[in-house]
Amino acid sequence: MQTTDGKESSGQNAQKPVGAAVRALAEAALMVLTAFAAAASVILRALGKLTITTWRLAAALDSALWRATKLLLRKAVNGTATAAALAALAFRYLLMWLPTRTGRAYSAGFGVVWIVAGLWIIDELRAGPGVPGAEQALLRPPIDVEDPILARIEGRYVHLSEIEAAARAGGFLRDGERLTPASAFERGLVHSYVEQRLLARAALDGGLQRAPAVLRRVNAARDRVLAASFMEEKIKERVTPEKVERFYHSQRDITQLGDEVRARHILVETGEEAEDVVALLKEGADFGELARERSKDRATAPLGGEIGWFTRSMMTPVFARAAFSTEAGTLAAPFETTFGWHVLEVTGRRSTRSVPLAEVRGNIEEFLRLRTIEQTVRELSEESQVVYFRPETPAAPVSPPRSTAPDYSQSESANESETLN
Repeated sequence: MQTTDGKESSGQNAQKPVGAAVRALAEAALMVLTAFAAAASVILRALGKLTITTWRLAAALDSALWRATKLLLRKAVNGTATAAALAALAFRYLLMWLPTRTGRAYSAGFGVVWIVAGLWIIDELRAGPGVPGAEQALLRPPIDVEDPILARIEGRYVHLSEIEAAARAGGFLRDGERLTPASAFERGLVHSYVEQRLLARAALDGGLQRAPAVLRRVNAARDRVLAASFMEEKIKERVTPEKVERFYHSQRDITQLGDEVRARHILVETGEEAEDVVALLKEGADFGELARERSKDRATAPLGGEIGWFTRSMMTPVFARAAFSTEAGTLAAPFETTFGWHVLEVTGRRSTRSVPLAEVRGNIEEFLRLRTIEQTVRELSEESQVVYFRPETPAAPVSPPRSTAPDYSQSESANESETLN
């Protein structure tokens, strides 16, 4: 049997393990808290040291950067002062050098280079792409009332006068015909001119102008244009309305007393050629076609040799005698003048009584033009002492004239007497 004291001792023995476990847990918790506190203390000390080190490093860098900045500023100021001193010295020597001969030469060359560069820059700016809307502005060229603008080629405007001159030189315009902007586009003359300019520029870029064959053709074309322009100026100077009227009144009495002849002719170099032409005409050849093919008179050859109506005094004595001695519809015998040999056909004859100026103005102007050309060429030939060197050929026997028309050629004395009469 157990007593009451035994029960109390057994209860106390059971509570001892529970107290030991609680104490162990408390000790473990305390150790964990102590470890966390130690770790937190280490981390805080490390962060504090890092902060202090970073602050000191930043301060050191700031001081170094400031010293470097001050050093660079000092060097820059010193360098600028030195450069300014050298520039002032160089400018002083330049002012002393410019008045010399070498300085003036270099200054002139430098100025030319700058002018050329400036013009090139301006041309590039005009030809290059512009700001938005510039393309639309290019479609509205400057207004030129006297000479309208019809096209633009890389910044260069093409005027109506250029189109008209090119068309007239190419034979697309008749004498006295005027060109308008609308007709220039309708006839395709503007596009033709632009295409010709583009092709010519491409040829220049390719260096074709330096080829001997091309250069000869260019020189020949230039001579034709210059000769035609020179003769146009001479004709404009000498064939005026006042001179036409003066010539009409000076010849009026003669034209009223005589007749007027209409004729056409073929001008060749030799008598043999003239006889060949007469033979072809007798065989049925067309006079106009032969004139266009063989006549040396380039003023009348495109017209089939047509001279028009003229009086005796309007032609040289030899020509007038042959024309007025031949019946209408027949050929005159071949005859020679200072221009060559003529095959003449009289196509009409009429009375010249009371012929008004309006009817003969065109003939008088044509006569004055031909006379101006003849006199100008003769004067220039005499001034330049022109000499021709023809190849030597064996003399061919001269065949008798085949024409049935009588030969009315006379001696020089007869010519002089007829001129005086």
